[in-house]
Amino acid sequence: MAVPAGGTFTALRDCPAYVSKNKQTNPDAARITAGEAYPVFEADRPEDARWYRLRLPAANPPERWVSRDCGRLEPGAAAEPSAERCDVAGLVDAYVLALSWEPAFCELKPDKAECRHADPAAYPARHFSLHGLWPNKSGCGTDYGFCGEVKRPRRDFCDYPPITLDPAGKTALAEVMPGTASCLERHEWHKHGTCQTAMSSDAYFALAADLTRQFNGSDIADFIADRIGRTIRTEEFLARLDAALGKGARDRISLDCEHGMLVEIRVNLPPRLEPGARLGSLLPLAGKSGGSNCGSRFRLDPMGQPPSTRTGTGE
Repeated sequence: MAVPAGGTFTALRDCPAYVSKNKQTNPDAARITAGEAYPVFEADRPEDARWYRLRLPAANPPERWVSRDCGRLEPGAAAEPSAERCDVAGLVDAYVLALSWEPAFCELKPDKAECRHADPAAYPARHFSLHGLWPNKSGCGTDYGFCGEVKRPRRDFCDYPPITLDPAGKTALAEVMPGTASCLERHEWHKHGTCQTAMSSDAYFALAADLTRQFNGSDIADFIADRIGRTIRTEEFLARLDAALGKGARDRISLDCEHGMLVEIRVNLPPRLEPGARLGSLLPLAGKSGGSNCGSRFRLDPMGQPPSTRTGTGE
C-alpha cells in the first residue's frame, strides 16, 4: 500500500521507471537520468522505503516507481495526501465500462463528425459503441480523472495531445468507437486512461474494445437487432442482461435515457482488469450500480433518424 511522501529524488545512475513496480511494466521504456532530480509524492512504505513514486513529465503516464538503489532522497515537505485528490494515478478501486447507443447519441448531437454520415448498415447502428473505460476512485467516482500532464478538459477533443496507438489496434478501436472521428480516444485517454497505471494506451484501448465486443456478443446485440425502432420494456431488457451475462448482471449495470431514448449503458467492473478477462466473470466481482433513469420503458432509436426538435447539440 503506497503512502504519501515528499522531497526530491536525485538519480545517481540511469534506471528504469516503472508504471507498476510489482509487474515492472514500462510500456514506453521511461528511465531516470543520473544527475537529474525528480519530485517524490509516494513511497511503498512509511519507513525504510524500497521504492519511490516520482513524476517524469515526459513519460506516459508520468507517475513512475523507481528503486531507492537508483538515487538519493532529499527530504522535503510532504506532498498533498493523494487520498484526498481525484487526479493522482494509481488509486483505482473500480472501473466503469460506458457504452453508447450511437443512434440516440447522434439524434442528440447530430453535428458530431461521426454522426454526419451515419450509415444504417455500419457496426454502430446495430451494436453498442464504446464511450470509454473509466477508472474510478471512492469519493471521486467518474470525476476521478486528468491524472497525467493534461489537467483540464479541452473545448474540442482534437485539441488534446495525440496519443500513439498501434495501427492495427487503432483500426480495431475505430470500429467499436465511432467517436474516434471526433478524437474521442484522446479525451478518454487524457481524462480517464492516465489514472490507471497497469496498462499502456494500446493495452488500455484493446481491453476496452474487447469488453465492448463481449457485451455485444453475449446475445445482447441479437436481442436488440429485432427491436430497433421500437419501445422496449425495461424489465425485459434487464432480464436479457441476466440471461446473457449471468444472474445478477442487472445489479451491476445502469441505463441512462434522455427523452425516452436509451442513450448509454454503464457496466460496473472490479478494480483489477487483465487482458482477455471475461465480462461475465468480472461482473460478480463488481459493486452494485445506482440503477436506471429509464422508467418502465425506453425507445431504441434507429440510425439515421432526423434530429428531434426536442434535443440540443451541445456537449
